[in-house]
Amino acid sequence: MKPDVKRFDVNILDIEESTRETDRAMAAKAPARDQVDEMLDVWAREIPGLDRLTEGIIERIQILAWNFNQVLDETLVEYDLDRREFHLLGKLRKYGPPYRTSAGRLAADLRLSSGAMTNRLDRMERAGLIRRLPDPHDRRGTIVEPTDLGLSMWDKTVGASARREAAATGVLSDDARERLHDLLRDLMVAFPDWRQKKHAQPVVELDE
Repeated sequence: MKPDVKRFDVNILDIEESTRETDRAMAAKAPARDQVDEMLDVWAREIPGLDRLTEGIIERIQILAWNFNQVLDETLVEYDLDRREFHLLGKLRKYGPPYRTSAGRLAADLRLSSGAMTNRLDRMERAGLIRRLPDPHDRRGTIVEPTDLGLSMWDKTVGASARREAAATGVLSDDARERLHDLLRDLMVAFPDWRQKKHAQPVVELDE
């Protein structure tokens, strides 16, 4: 039995038209101009030759980054974690099951001194988030692993934060989000060594 090519083509057209209608509906919700545009008007007046479009892109990215950071901060408060605990638990999860590693490797990956690492582990162990075990390969070493509570707290925090981020990006259609994701990936080409520079930045070791 041959596939109904005509019906298939019609279905594709229906999907494409539905996507365009969704994008138009989303665009209708957004104001034609906002406070960023008003600010750009001022700077375009005061700075001859200003690339208004570029400045608008950068300003909006910075505003969005600040707001998404606020979303995470609010979620961490809700689940009684701070960023240092959250990052350490996340690093353990990144290693994969059974989510354990040496304290030395953990300190190196988090770019912490041994003193800062010890203080952080002390605090998290008292909170019941991690446990320390003897390293079977190093008599002076320590293995760090999350407790069931630590795993649960990290899962709940990540889940709640992801839902809030999804709600924020939900103002865009699925197709618009795909396009935005692709555009941001393209823009990141301007900073090919961003990961190395990020890891080279000094860490403020508040644990010490």
